[in-house]
Amino acid sequence: MRRPLVLLGFAVFLAANPVWQKAAAACDGAEIIFEDKFADDAGGWPLKETVEVKDGLFIFKLPPDDMQSNLNVTFTVKDADICSETIWPNGDQPMLGAGLLFWGEDNRTYFQFGILNNGKFWIARKQDGKWLGTIAANVDSAAIKKEPGAANTLQVKTSGNSVTFFINGTKVRELRGQAPKTAWRFGLSGDNFDKQKDAKVVFKTVKVTN
Repeated sequence: MRRPLVLLGFAVFLAANPVWQKAAAACDGAEIIFEDKFADDAGGWPLKETVEVKDGLFIFKLPPDDMQSNLNVTFTVKDADICSETIWPNGDQPMLGAGLLFWGEDNRTYFQFGILNNGKFWIARKQDGKWLGTIAANVDSAAIKKEPGAANTLQVKTSGNSVTFFINGTKVRELRGQAPKTAWRFGLSGDNFDKQKDAKVVFKTVKVTN
């Protein structure tokens, strides 16, 4: 008789705990289109001097005052739910940004949703290699974990021309925009805002469902 009681208590806990529900709901589409835990470098990410994929981590190695983007080249989507877990470095760190790319047509045209380790987020659009503008600039969010070593989950959920943005399961913004007419690409980005020191931005997972 004890086991049913334990299960019932656990079910009550889940129903009453919105934080757990938010976490469980991230990227839970019926079909997994893509998933990468970076056990190897075969996930379709362009590899270059500033990118390292090993030991379960995707790492941007960023020079001072630098931004890097990386669109996956082997998978395309139409409507999708994209999630990625990023981890701030331990110890002292400059201001860093970690982002998800969506509605990507090529390496010069995409939208970006990112968080900063000072507790802010942004949404921006790049077209033909030029930033057209920032849709949301340095918006404070209590959902962002700022401390060194903390993990944050970014989520972008698209449906037609609509996009919803989540940070650690908390909805932070909705947006209407012009989605690409054909299938599009998703990706990752890293920003180092220190003008003198190198830095790293690290991701642990990427998952895409619909």
